[in-house]
Amino acid sequence: MRFQRGQSIVEFALVLPLFLLFTFSIIYFGCVFADYVTLGTIARSSARAAVVLQQEDAAKQQDDYQKIREGFNDQKLPFDIYEWNPSDKHDFDIQYKSPTDSAPNGNVEVTVNAELQGFGKDLVRIVNGLSDSKIDGNLSITYTMYSEYNWSKK
Repeated sequence: MRFQRGQSIVEFALVLPLFLLFTFSIIYFGCVFADYVTLGTIARSSARAAVVLQQEDAAKQQDDYQKIREGFNDQKLPFDIYEWNPSDKHDFDIQYKSPTDSAPNGNVEVTVNAELQGFGKDLVRIVNGLSDSKIDGNLSITYTMYSEYNWSKK
């Protein structure tokens, strides 16, 4: 009966690290998901802003796309788990795609690329070391929206 107290402490010492790992994993992946949702919202909002532009001149269109990108320069990610620079065209690109049979007016494609930073990179290295997977930790979101402007009528 007097050794049960020691048994409880040993059980607690064995269970506590697993409980903390589970709890902090949920919190961390919640933060990753919040950043992902924010980047997805940025892609959708910028695609909507770009698709309503009705420019015939490609140079003017690219200037307008640059202004849309600049509109997100002050946008911060909620937890900064991903490294994202809205002024870098590799991280945030807006392109008009020519008309096709499935999209007779063409469409606008927005690509947002972000890279894990800090603890996230270390976590990816640990997962890759423990398994045969080769996760790179990069996030790429592509959002396509059909254009409302019929370029073929000009």
